[in-house]
Order: sequence, then C-alpha cells, then structure tokens
Amino acid sequence: MSDLISNTGITNSVVSEMVNKKSEKLNNDDVQTNQSEAVKVESKQIDKTIAEAHTEKRLAVKELEDAEEQKAIEEVASKLQDFVNLIDKQLQFRVDDDSGRHVVTVSDKLSGDVIRQIPSEEVLRLARNLSDLADTANRSGKIIVTEV
Repeated sequence: MSDLISNTGITNSVVSEMVNKKSEKLNNDDVQTNQSEAVKVESKQIDKTIAEAHTEKRLAVKELEDAEEQKAIEEVASKLQDFVNLIDKQLQFRVDDDSGRHVVTVSDKLSGDVIRQIPSEEVLRLARNLSDLADTANRSGKIIVTEV
C-alpha cells in the first residue's frame, strides 16, 4: 500500500507542504524572537532615557529652589537694611581680625555712637585670651606658665 501512495505522489506533496509550513513557522518564530529582543533593547533604552530625564529634572528643580532661596535671603537682607535706614541706625558686618568671629555692630547714623555690638568687645577679648592660652599650652605643654 505504501508503494501505491508513493507512486501517486500524494505523500510527497503532503510531506512537502508540511515541511514548508513547519519551516515558515520556525522562520516566523525566529522573526518574533528577534523582534521581541529588539523591543526589550529599545525598552531598556527608553527606561534609561526616562531615568536621565528624571535626574535632569531633579537637578533643575534643586537649582531653582537654591535660586529662590538665595533671592529670598537677599530680599530679607534688603528689607532689614530698609528698616534699619528708617530708624536712623547703621548696621555693619565685619570679621574680627584676632578671633576670626563675625561681628555685627549697630550704631547711630548721625552721631556714629555704637549702640550694640554682637558679640561684645568683652567676649572678643575673652576669645583672644583663650586662643593665646591654647597657643601657649600647645607650645610648652603646660596650661599655666609660672615664669617670673
């Protein structure tokens, strides 16, 4: 019976069709696999681009916040200066040479008399004395020097 089927050529054409269909299916599977891998790679690139965009956005927001904070500080300083000008007082900021501390002095504009100094001269003098004492202790190894 197999001789009869073989002779008619029916089996060869059926087998040939089956092989072609299987081949097409395998080719389609390969194309789908390649497309799937390409989609995965593209998806990763998109995710990376989105992450970079989020990072840039955070940096831009931080810069904007910093700029707004600086502007607010400048506005407060300006308002404070305007207020001081209204009450005929002068506000001076400086750094003490000996102690390195920041000093704020409020004085009368007309007379130049110092109304208030923060920190006071006494505190600055104490800081200088403590600094001198520390220097002496570092040089000699003793806190109290008993030279006459």
